Amino acid sequence: MQPIAYFCAIVLLFSSHILYAEPEHSRPNIVLITADDLGFDDLSIHASPYISTPNIDQLARESVRFSDFTVTPVCSTTRAALLSGRDPYKTGVSGVHGGRDFMARDEVLMSDILLNAGYKTGTWGKWHIGKTNGYFPWDRGFDEGYYAELYQHQNSFGWLNGQKVTHQKWASEVVTDYAIDFIERNQTTPFFAYLSYLAPHEPWVAPKKFSDPIIKQGLRPAIANLYGMVNEMDEQIGRLLARLDALNLSDNTVVIFLSDNGPWWDSSNAGAMLKEEWHQRNPSKLKGNKGQSWQNGIKSPLFIRWKDHWQARDVPRYVDVKDILPTLTELTQAKLPATHKGFDGLSFLNYLTGESKGDNNRETYIASHDVNVDLPNFNQWTPIDRKAKAAMHFANQTIGLRTEQYKLLLNPAADRPQYPQATKSYLLFDMQQDPLESHNIVTEKPVVAKSMISKLKAKFNEIHGDPASFRPPVYQITNQASLVNGFGPAATSVNVLSKPHHLSNLGQPGDFARYHIDVMSAGNYHLYIQQDNTDSAGLEISIELNEQKVTTELNGLENQLIGTLKLTPSDTEFTLEVVANNSIKPWTSISGLRRFIFVPEGKQSSFSAISNPY
Repeated sequence: MQPIAYFCAIVLLFSSHILYAEPEHSRPNIVLITADDLGFDDLSIHASPYISTPNIDQLARESVRFSDFTVTPVCSTTRAALLSGRDPYKTGVSGVHGGRDFMARDEVLMSDILLNAGYKTGTWGKWHIGKTNGYFPWDRGFDEGYYAELYQHQNSFGWLNGQKVTHQKWASEVVTDYAIDFIERNQTTPFFAYLSYLAPHEPWVAPKKFSDPIIKQGLRPAIANLYGMVNEMDEQIGRLLARLDALNLSDNTVVIFLSDNGPWWDSSNAGAMLKEEWHQRNPSKLKGNKGQSWQNGIKSPLFIRWKDHWQARDVPRYVDVKDILPTLTELTQAKLPATHKGFDGLSFLNYLTGESKGDNNRETYIASHDVNVDLPNFNQWTPIDRKAKAAMHFANQTIGLRTEQYKLLLNPAADRPQYPQATKSYLLFDMQQDPLESHNIVTEKPVVAKSMISKLKAKFNEIHGDPASFRPPVYQITNQASLVNGFGPAATSVNVLSKPHHLSNLGQPGDFARYHIDVMSAGNYHLYIQQDNTDSAGLEISIELNEQKVTTELNGLENQLIGTLKLTPSDTEFTLEVVANNSIKPWTSISGLRRFIFVPEGKQSSFSAISNPY
């Protein structure tokens, strides 16, 4: 080759390499945004008459928009499905609070998968799938995490990578601040940023900048604050998206927006909405609300944007929240670990890339915190132990099954006069012809109904028979002061009453609560019991762990030393049992059991760090 020709060839090769070189990281960044209790209609792009969400609306206009996307009826089960790609009951999450909102530690999360694929991972805001050591975001594949105190909207506080932090800002701004800082620090590497906003979950309270203009339109302050929370969140999301643009990251970032369940109509600080207000809030006229299997309990917006890669358009195909992780796994070509238990969701990457035709084989098991068990005192916070599972019968459940065309409901809520009547406890809807669930076609489509009922029974039996389903928390005991939530037991006796944040009614000899623990560090531990009232003074209790048993009389103090136990590294359990009542009051009972605290001998100083824990 002549020197000039050789030189030209080298220049051409080099130029070609520059033009077609892989970017510094070829996998897209992922920004996942969830709202809390945001209804499908709670956006101005969905015809809300009073809510103004210009930034989310613009995101929607730039996105692939799914008009038939479902989540679960409550927050914890949706978050479990979102982050695992699995039916939430299988992960141990079957409700909210009371220990039923802990995702088992052997589940592989979205954060684990993306972290192992080379992503930097961060999350900020609402977590709600575990709140003791081993279950926090920083224990579950996130490089960093802000665990926000639930529903502390003003002056947000919480725990950043395990350290308590406070802010003189609203929660939506705090979540956004953390996310922007994370993105700025990691903009040269693939990142996964999960923003989990607390708005507009009650209590309804918003900055006056957002509520006052709505009050001036004639709405009550309660409703103005509810809508103001959405408007404030929209402003913060706009700030985030603008920062992506300014950093030239939008073209290589997938942005996903959804809610965790449908809207709720009541607020602890403001009371319930009026009927007229509820109708105004729901212009689509969907039936139901948060906590219910009707569409308004589970239908959510889903906007997914990847600029210059996926064409903005409406996709009418049915998809579910547990499909998001399989989709991201396929998109990023991330490898699943050998311990992965398999997805229940299906990837819909083809819908994002423009291939929207063909069969849709999705079948979604619709379930929530309404697990019905034929035992006395059983409620939505009672642990589902072996005895409870044996008393959990298919015919009594509030469940359903959804395919793209049909939706079958068993024992749905019947608290509104406009709901159609069930036929032998079942309702069947053709969701393509009747998306408002107005006409029960069980008798008109007997073959379809029979098939759907058979599939629902099979799915119930599959989940019910899985030994991992409904698992209670397993609390880690480390070489620092460690918590066991009194309100999150593995099993209780029949008299015991479970509440969201307390265990109560342990008053008769033989009443007990049993807890699973995972001892990480051997040694002698001082065991304290923490209660929120003094009703139990005079009760004699025992704590039994393996061959050890300590007995003491409760003295009415909020924090009381029970005794010392020798622990060895293992998975084990301990049992609190009432032995006798030495009070003059016959009905004395433990009515506000909050926590147990295991403090390693010689490390009493660590107790002060946990005296006002998560």
